[in-house]
Amino acid sequence: MIDSIPVDTLYYTTIVTRDAKAAAQKHSEFYGIKKWKVARLTPDRLSKTSWQGRGRGRANNDGLHGDTPPGGEFGFMMVNGVTDDGSVEFQLVQPISGMSTFEQFLCTRGMGVHGVFMSMMKASQFAELKTFLKGEGVPIAQSFVIEGVAEFYYLDTRKALGGFYVQVVVPLRSDWESVMPCDEVWDFSADVAKQDEACAPIRRTTAIPHFGVIVHDLHAHLGNFAKFFKTDIWRGMNWRTEAGSLEDTTNNGKPVVHSYFTGRADIGKTKSGAPFGFEVVQPCFGPSHYKEDFLLVLGPGIHHVDLNFPVTDWPEWEKVNGWLDDKFAAPCCMSGWLRGRSALFQYQDTRKTLGYVTEIHAPRPPGFNGPKMRWAPDYWYDFGAPAAP
Repeated sequence: MIDSIPVDTLYYTTIVTRDAKAAAQKHSEFYGIKKWKVARLTPDRLSKTSWQGRGRGRANNDGLHGDTPPGGEFGFMMVNGVTDDGSVEFQLVQPISGMSTFEQFLCTRGMGVHGVFMSMMKASQFAELKTFLKGEGVPIAQSFVIEGVAEFYYLDTRKALGGFYVQVVVPLRSDWESVMPCDEVWDFSADVAKQDEACAPIRRTTAIPHFGVIVHDLHAHLGNFAKFFKTDIWRGMNWRTEAGSLEDTTNNGKPVVHSYFTGRADIGKTKSGAPFGFEVVQPCFGPSHYKEDFLLVLGPGIHHVDLNFPVTDWPEWEKVNGWLDDKFAAPCCMSGWLRGRSALFQYQDTRKTLGYVTEIHAPRPPGFNGPKMRWAPDYWYDFGAPAAP
């Protein structure tokens, strides 16, 4: 009996946008993705559509002007692009007509990470999953079948996990991916070739190690992550501006003193076989990009996408930063040196271009001769521990 959301592979991240072509071009500049498959999924190409638990409704014949589709009928553009080595894929969705989770997300939050596709299941398995989710109060927010090829389901995990959906696909044929509709291919090879060599390290991205989810209350959400993804043990941290934790902290380019809780665990594998998971973050005291620029404006959700790409040395790292600032208009919006200044993390504000913040990591700093460390967390969360008497 299924009692969690099965996770097999991180297939792709879904970004909702008003202009899919512009977003695809920016993703190409950033990741070096040359080609994107485009499917214009009008309502006639979708069957068994549902939204918020209801199927297609009836047309309203009250004499109003215009061609507004009935409730439960929607259309959208679906655009998929993958890096050269096939390890990282993005799906860009541009709503076309009707109300859907895509349109609702875009109207209420703007361009951003709508959800994550990491579960492919048989119909019998999904039937069991629905029973489990119903008992947990997690409805299916949206569903549809694309040209008889596969069933798509969007689990409404926004309240339980924090502002995003989990996507599940039930294939209706074994070759479903190869026969998915493709109406056009956008080729940005020329744009990719024009880019400065300074961005070459980013184009060596091999994995997304984690998604950063911002919430109001870490402890209220972390148990749901543990339950839904069958991962009991999470690493807990209280990151704070002080020696041994965070040093030289910045927020939107200015020095800052702040603190935040995080809970981190891996729940599956990427296409390249690397582990991936979630970092759940609760801002505490002091200003942060998490809080003032995201949580207080949009509410809980996926704030950042962590990127794993090799940087050979400090001069190359500085070139990458120069390209991000000057050529891609993505300045550092938050940063800090970790654990005795042994490592540096940065968040780049790529929200306007990509729809999310990107987290990047510097190589070991010049002059740092300390050993490579696997940092112990400040706390352990074990949701499989026996209940207290």
